[in-house]
Amino acid sequence: MTEIVRLFDQYDHAQRARDALLAEGFPADGVSMSIANDEAGPMEGNFAVGNLPVESEEHTYDRNYAKPTMPEQCMVTVQAPDEQVAARAATIMARFGARDADPAARYLS
Repeated sequence: MTEIVRLFDQYDHAQRARDALLAEGFPADGVSMSIANDEAGPMEGNFAVGNLPVESEEHTYDRNYAKPTMPEQCMVTVQAPDEQVAARAATIMARFGARDADPAARYLS
């Protein structure tokens, strides 16, 4: 058995990858999706607190709160019976923007 783990920045991309795997015949009990974020999860940007402690002319939304992102929050794991099936799963997930959880692993996306 070979396990393939891929990370997605967006939930809907991970969900579409999971749906594609199931449509291609991967068994539901061999494809799992987990979400690793909550309100305290890792972020890029200053969405929660901004940059300045008080409102002022310099305290603008665009400068202080713009573009928050929560990267690599969705993980799809596939249990494959062999390396050929694992490579097929990796190819399917790559179509939806998957990144390898372990860059040194064999099935890079």
